[in-house]
Amino acid sequence: MHAFLSHNHRDKPFVNPLASRLRMLGVEVWLDSWEIAPGDSIPGKVNEALGLVDTALVFWSSNAADSRWVDTEWQTALTRRVSEDSVRIIPIVLDATPLPPLLGPIRYVSLTDRDFDRAAREIAGIQSPAEYNRRAQEFFTASGIEPRWFRGVGALVGCPQCGAPSSELEPVEADHIMEHAITTFFGARCVHCDWSDGTEM
Repeated sequence: MHAFLSHNHRDKPFVNPLASRLRMLGVEVWLDSWEIAPGDSIPGKVNEALGLVDTALVFWSSNAADSRWVDTEWQTALTRRVSEDSVRIIPIVLDATPLPPLLGPIRYVSLTDRDFDRAAREIAGIQSPAEYNRRAQEFFTASGIEPRWFRGVGALVGCPQCGAPSSELEPVEADHIMEHAITTFFGARCVHCDWSDGTEM
C-alpha cells in the first residue's frame, strides 16, 4: 500500500501517530511534513504524490471541512477512482462533522476514540492485535532500535529535546510532600540538555 494522507494541519495530533504506525506496518506513507523539503513546490509535490499513490486517507474533521486544500486533494483522488479505478479512498473520521455526500457511501475508519493501533490495523488489513504486535516487534528488531523503559515516562529511544541517545538518559525518582501526603515523582532526565519528564504517583 502506498498511502497519501490528506489532512488539515490542525489535525496533526491525529495524523502523525497514525502515519508512524502505518509506516511501522510496512505501509509506504506520503505525509507532507515528511516529503516536502524547504524550497519545494507544495502544489507540485502534492500533485505528483496524488498521481502515484494507490490509497488516499482523508482525515475528516471540522478543520478539514473548512480547508480548500483537503477539498481539492480528496476530489482529485475521487476523480482518479472514478476514471481509472486506480486509487482507494478511506475516510478517517476524527469528529462528528458529516462526510461530504460523495464520501458518505465509502466505508470509513473512526478515530474519534484516538485508538491509533486499532485504526492502523483496520487500514492495513490486519485482523488481530496479536498480528499487529508481531509486526511491530519485527519492525523494532529489524531497525536495531533499543528503547529504554523509564517508569513515569515509558519507552524512549533518545532525548525528545536534543536527540541524545538513550544512554544519555537517567531515571529520576523523587518524593514530594503535599498537604500531609507523600507522592513520588518518577521520570527521566537527559544528562546532556537537562530535559526531563515524568509523572507523580
